[in-house]
Amino acid sequence: MKNNKKQNKKLGTGLSQLLVKDEELASIIKRPGRPKKIKAGDIKKNLKKIKVTPRDISAQISLPIHRIVPGKFQPRKNFNVQEIEDMAASIKEHGLLNPILVRPLNRQQTSYEIVAGERRWRGAQIAKLHEVPVIVRNFDDETALGVALVENLQRSDLNMLEEAEGYRMLMEKFLYTQEKLASHLGKSRSHVANILRLMNLPKEIKNLVVLGEISYGHARAILALKDEDAIDVANDITTKGLSVRATENLVKKIKKSETNTGYQVPRLTNDDEKDPNILDLEEELTNTLGLKVTLKNSTKNNGCLQIHYNNLDQLEPVLDRLRWKPK
Repeated sequence: MKNNKKQNKKLGTGLSQLLVKDEELASIIKRPGRPKKIKAGDIKKNLKKIKVTPRDISAQISLPIHRIVPGKFQPRKNFNVQEIEDMAASIKEHGLLNPILVRPLNRQQTSYEIVAGERRWRGAQIAKLHEVPVIVRNFDDETALGVALVENLQRSDLNMLEEAEGYRMLMEKFLYTQEKLASHLGKSRSHVANILRLMNLPKEIKNLVVLGEISYGHARAILALKDEDAIDVANDITTKGLSVRATENLVKKIKKSETNTGYQVPRLTNDDEKDPNILDLEEELTNTLGLKVTLKNSTKNNGCLQIHYNNLDQLEPVLDRLRWKPK
């Protein structure tokens, strides 16, 4: 029986073994027989099953570059043009030193999909290489997405929205909960919840995040606002150079000045600050539920709790926790 301690390793463990160094590839010999088929299921278990050893990994081979296509689960949507051009220049001078990780797209293995290494593939195209070194693995969709996400998180910083999109894909396609996702990626539960909330930002603000004009702290602060107000504040951040603290204070002022229709939520007066204990409780509930939670508390200690969601799919896990489901 294998050592059970290995079962506790995070998703990223073993990725460096997948992307082995060139000198190690010389001693790798492809194991005869058909490769093991990895069933869909838990990412961590899948990566444990495909843990790479010299006899488990495919040897490095060369493939025509036109038979390789970008991965459909690539979380990175924005590639730095200058970085790719610099990589192409290096490839022209030294060649492509690290192989690209691919999986076959059909049984005939006439075409392959990139699992990790798309930037190298793009650089090789600019360098006008006809063939590139690859390692071929028979990954299922879930494992391919998990490896692609972790490879990007470990090797080059994704922007926050690309990271959020990768998390969303894992949750929607493979029915992962935030807690399970956090555990398998080696991230905190609150980190996953907060990153996912960025998907609720208006498109205009998302563009500013991608361009690096708004930081994660700014984006998190303006999530509490309606889209129109959030865009106005985002413009103030970029034109006036507001700090995260200044942005948080501005958001508080806007929230206090909002006029509610229908049921009037008990509100603080303009001269009052929200109790730090209430703020801590809001953050705790938000991290626990994975949805923004707002507490409105009056001086008489009555008030209401608001849970913000965009669709029923987001609400369903909360209802499950309350042990009640809609008919």
